[in-house]
Amino acid sequence: MCQWYVANKIVSRKVDAIGLEDLNVAGMLRRCKVKIDEKTGRFLKNGQSRKKALNRSISDAAWTELTLKIEYLAAKRGKVVIKVNPRHSSCECRNCGHTDRLNRDRERFICTSCGHIEHADIGAAKTIRDRALNIVRGDSSELTRPKNRI
Repeated sequence: MCQWYVANKIVSRKVDAIGLEDLNVAGMLRRCKVKIDEKTGRFLKNGQSRKKALNRSISDAAWTELTLKIEYLAAKRGKVVIKVNPRHSSCECRNCGHTDRLNRDRERFICTSCGHIEHADIGAAKTIRDRALNIVRGDSSELTRPKNRI
């Protein structure tokens, strides 16, 4: 689909604000650090061959370009775009607030603390939405609520 079509579909919804993840796309596209064996001086596997395919997918999707198009159309229609920190959005339980990498099992989310089950991507999208709403409302509980470390 054309990005203008997708951006227009997002902005044309009957909402006053749009919450987006504030992704560091340039950082996501960086190469893996080189690993060298101290004894032999040879290069070790560092996962770059696997990351190459991910980088290609990210580049093909052109996330930054889509974000810019959404911001442009939202400004034309008088809507606000809120960029939200995406940190741990897919590992945080929407039921109890527990954050743990073990909560996420591919596309399923199962909280290790309370047992809450949800589709991981939908739950992460709802978490981003809630964080954007907290920013709009001026609620700072998102920043002060204690989190479990990963």
